[in-house]
Parts: sequence; structure tokens; C-alpha cells
Amino acid sequence: MAMVGFTWQFLKQKLFFWLHKSQENDHSHKDLVPLPDTLEAELLQSINSLATPSAYTEAIHAALEDSLKAWQKNLEAPNSLVILANPVEPITKILQDSLQGWENNLEVTVVKPLGNFRRPPDPLTITGQLRRALEAQGGIEFDGQGVELSQDVACLEQRTTVVVIPSLEQCFLRCISGWDGIGFLREITVHNPQYFWLIGCNSWAWDFLDFVGQISAYFDDVRPLPTLTGEMLQSWLAPLTEQWGTTTNNEDLADPVSADPASSDDQKEVEVYWQSLADCSQGVSSIAAKLWLRSLRIEKQVMETEDPAQLVLNTKENEDQISPLSQVNPAQPSLPSLTNLDLYLLHSLMIHGRISPGHLALSLGEPESQIQARVQWLLREDILERRWGDLIICPTYYQQLQSELANNNFFVGGR
Repeated sequence: MAMVGFTWQFLKQKLFFWLHKSQENDHSHKDLVPLPDTLEAELLQSINSLATPSAYTEAIHAALEDSLKAWQKNLEAPNSLVILANPVEPITKILQDSLQGWENNLEVTVVKPLGNFRRPPDPLTITGQLRRALEAQGGIEFDGQGVELSQDVACLEQRTTVVVIPSLEQCFLRCISGWDGIGFLREITVHNPQYFWLIGCNSWAWDFLDFVGQISAYFDDVRPLPTLTGEMLQSWLAPLTEQWGTTTNNEDLADPVSADPASSDDQKEVEVYWQSLADCSQGVSSIAAKLWLRSLRIEKQVMETEDPAQLVLNTKENEDQISPLSQVNPAQPSLPSLTNLDLYLLHSLMIHGRISPGHLALSLGEPESQIQARVQWLLREDILERRWGDLIICPTYYQQLQSELANNNFFVGGR
């Protein structure tokens, strides 16, 4: 059944890609041109500053409250909740935003002893660093005995602390002895039922860890982030669409934009655009944001008469001024031809998420000098991005890479 589901999802992605590939350079109007670099960079900065979509935070709140209520009432209830995110989603930030200002009546305290934990330069020290961080919290048992589950139910009143592990994939590296951190955390959570463990994880990493170590046998409650609908994406990106006064110009999706912004035809086209964005991005916020940015166009006349750096227009302040930005049909870019080494690099990035070039080489059993040239090429092609010295997959290419890896018999996880 799982294989049938993946096959259907793969075919759906492929069909959607074929339908939109030819439209990428087919602008709705000849007078629309791509954004200048200055505008695109400013918009990208604004995208990175957006809050986590409310659909994500609400889903996490609901799952967490359900799990906590059971844990506080039943000695044998699971004492953990795993939140799975797409490899290109910032799971650490998503959990941080969800817990910030979280209002509940469960009388629990949320602690973050690991902070924004990242793999140390020497992966063999991961376990030691995890242990020191958790020891500083106090009260956690490390001797393998832990708290006996057979103790009196009066101990339920002491179940008031939630410990956050923000990014489980940062706690291991696929190399010799690089797995020890996962085994350490697994034992700690099992033997400390007096604490509730909220764990964020890349869905590919989780499936990989389950394949090689049956991790799901130790963590019963695993929830993926919800798939965002067109309406959810429109609401999430509203601060930017309102600030930049975007309009929809998608003749290939619906009729041209009506002169009357309140008309039903105009509203229908807007709805079709956002649903198309949701379909094209698989409802993943990071992918949708990048595809939305790629879909933006500017009037050629504006480019010829205005300084691109001064084109910020807020429709709330300039209601009578024609917007310079338009949304055309969202489309995925074409994926360049990849070498076998490229595929191995990208597969490791999918599993590990954010990773340093040195760790990437170590995960492949290669000297860093051997992969350097291909990493640079992938960066130039915008398939990879640098983030504070580390490498990440560009969200725009996620679906094509997922299909390419599956076609070449790589282990493919997540959605």
C-alpha cells in the first residue's frame, strides 16, 4: 500500500511538472519581466523573516496538548512526541515559533537544554555534548535505571516538564560511531518518563533512522506537519502580497484579471493561483515561498522608468497607484543533469538536513577535496544554498530531486 501511495504521488508530481515546465518562460503579458536582483533579494529577506504558518503552530499545539494530557493521566502513556518536517523546512524555527507564547492550561514548563544544537566539528563528541547539556538541566537519569513505571500514581502530579530536542538529525552523522547520539537520546527518553520529550526531525532522517535502527519502536507518537492548502499559503504570505501590492496575471490558469477587483472572475483566478501554488509545492511552506517568489513579475515600463531599489509599494498607503508586481503561474525550474556524485551528495543532504562541507564529505567516506568541485557547481546552479557556512537543499528543487533520487534507486523518505 505504501509503495502504491508513493507511486501515485510520484506520477502526480511528474505530471504537474510536465504541465508547468513549458509555462515557466511564457509570461501572461509581454510587458512583464522577471524581478531585478535587488527586488528579489529584498523579497527573499522578507520571506525569511516571516513567522511560521499558523497551520503548523496550531497543529503542533493540538498534538502536544493531546499527548501531554494522556501523559499526565496515565503512567504508561508515551512520554514523547515527534514532529516530522520536510527536509527543506526549518524544523528548529518551527518548534521555537510554536512554543513562543503558547497558551495552555496544563501547567507545564518547557525547557530547551540543547538550545539550537548543531553537530560539533568532531561527530564523535556528539554524545558527550548532548549529555553535558542535559546534565545541566538536572533531574535526568543517566544510569539506565531511571524512574520505575510501577511507582505510585501520585508521581503523575510531578509530570510538569517538557524537554525540547529541536532537530534530531543534528544529533547524528552517517559515519563510523556517528550514530551514538541517537542511541543515547533513545535510552534517555525511555528511562526518564517523568519528563515529556518534544522532538523535531527531518522526515527523511526519521525514515532513514527507522530503516537502520527501528527508531519508531521507541517513539510511539509521530506526527507530520500538515499539508498547507492554497488558502493557508495565501494567508501566510499576505504580509508580503499586501506590502508589495501583487496582482494575479495568469491567462493560462483562468481569464485575464478583471478591471473590477471585486468581480467573481478575479476572485476565482486568485483562488486558482493559490491552489496551483499549493499543488506545485506539495503544501510545504519553504517550497511554496520560493515558487511564489519565482512567479513574481514586474512591468517592463516600470523597470525602464524607476530605480529598482525604490520599488517598494504598499497598497494600503497607495491605493490608487498601479501595482508594479504581478503573480504569474507558479512553475518549477528545470533540473540540470546530475552526476552520480551529485546524487550521493544530495541524498546525504536530504537525510542530514543542514550540514557542513566537512561533515558532508565524512558522511560519504570521501576527502573534502574530492567533493569540493561538485559542491561549488551545485551552488552555482542554485540547487544548494549556503546558510551560515553550512549547506542546505534549495527548496525550489526539492520535488525534482526527490523524483531523481527515486529513479536512481536511492532510499527516498518523507513527503
